[in-house]
Amino acid sequence: MIVSIVPELAIEELRNFAGGLGVLEGDKFYAAARLGVPYTVITLYYPEGYVSYREENGELVPTAEGNVSEKLQLIGSSELHVRGERVAVSYLGYRLGSASAVFIRVDSPEWAVKATRRLYQEDTEAERFYKYLILARGAVDYVERYIGWDNVKFLDLQEAYTVLILFFKRHSRARLVIHTPAPWGHPTFHKRFFKDEFGFDMAMEPVILTELGLAMASEGVVVSKKMVKLTCNTFPHHCHKIRPATNAVEVPRWEHPKLANVGDLEEFKKAREEAKAEALRALGIDASGKIVISWARRITRYKRPHFALQLIQDLDRDVVFILGGRAHPADHYGIEMMAKFREVERSAENVYYFPDLTPEVMKRIIWVSDLWLFTPFSGWEASGTSFMKAGINGVPSIASRDGAVTELVKDGHNGWLFGEDRDRLLPLETPEIDEREYREFRHKVEEALNAYTSGRYWEVAYNAYRTFRGFFSMDRLFRDLGYI
Repeated sequence: MIVSIVPELAIEELRNFAGGLGVLEGDKFYAAARLGVPYTVITLYYPEGYVSYREENGELVPTAEGNVSEKLQLIGSSELHVRGERVAVSYLGYRLGSASAVFIRVDSPEWAVKATRRLYQEDTEAERFYKYLILARGAVDYVERYIGWDNVKFLDLQEAYTVLILFFKRHSRARLVIHTPAPWGHPTFHKRFFKDEFGFDMAMEPVILTELGLAMASEGVVVSKKMVKLTCNTFPHHCHKIRPATNAVEVPRWEHPKLANVGDLEEFKKAREEAKAEALRALGIDASGKIVISWARRITRYKRPHFALQLIQDLDRDVVFILGGRAHPADHYGIEMMAKFREVERSAENVYYFPDLTPEVMKRIIWVSDLWLFTPFSGWEASGTSFMKAGINGVPSIASRDGAVTELVKDGHNGWLFGEDRDRLLPLETPEIDEREYREFRHKVEEALNAYTSGRYWEVAYNAYRTFRGFFSMDRLFRDLGYI
């Protein structure tokens, strides 16, 4: 049995995810079911979900998103010992073939219910600590009750918040999977929490969870080859443990059915056009005969949504733009970008904005797109998967040289590349880099549009389709991780 512990998970209609990590772990769940891999993924159940936004007096106001649980079955109940108190939890499950998703729902006391009500949102450091401590204790309890540690082949800890599990149960094949090189990927807590909960007088202040995880786990896994150097630069004393397993997507989940088994370029072109027309109708977009350019992902500074906004202003072409994504409520830059996305949608007839990127909406945006924009500030993106989802559908990207892009994309062959390939974290607010890379980005957009006019675009798109579906498939990632 593979056991994966994760803060968020996107399966079915549940609103239990914020962005790429949850979708990626959902892809692993569906791939395990398809491949017959015994697999259990454990996460918290967040009754209020992540966040949605409503407009009040022209301002975007964050509010509880809400969640659903109708498709979950009650597996059992338990009591955990946390903060010197009994915390009552229920284990809710969703099963598909050999794969099980387990959601830990906190039932009482009130402080614990409050700490786990929303994803990635807490009022205090104590709430944040005990949220993930409950996940850790619940995961250990569930494995002991329903799986048995002798049956666990790998214990994969997704992101540093989950390493608290190793304070309760050490496992010889525990692996920490690091999904971001950025500072927020290495969360910290005041040492007093470890003193209060475990009696440990930790040497470091604050306590860095990634440091603990790499020290206690058998291996550290990063999600692209490029990220090895970035992570070794941050934790050089653990570099001997760190190896890459480049992210992937579950192709059957993200491909349009018409693109499942095309045989040649002409068949591919026909399938792409049919998929686009169908998805345009579903989204209610009028873009018949027009090129569609899309930027859709979690909105935050390092992903540079401002590139898409500037392009809309600068590009003098008869194209349609689709924008998508939402920001964390504490991300002021992200909230500002959301407001600008909404503003440009209202002022321009050729711009559409979808703030709520459910998997179903994301699929349709991919299927209607002709060009995908992937614009992170090089060095900050761990892997990226949106360009993979586009590529397996034969939608080429105009991409910065970051994350997993450089492992497969060749400029002018199966996509277009711009910018410098950096393997260190430079400050995000570096105007001279942004200005230089935007100019190159704009040039590559023009190059891709000219390729569309000349007809050469379809060769690039077909090359993306043929190359992406093997390398960026979950089958390859499962082999890299030793699941199969």
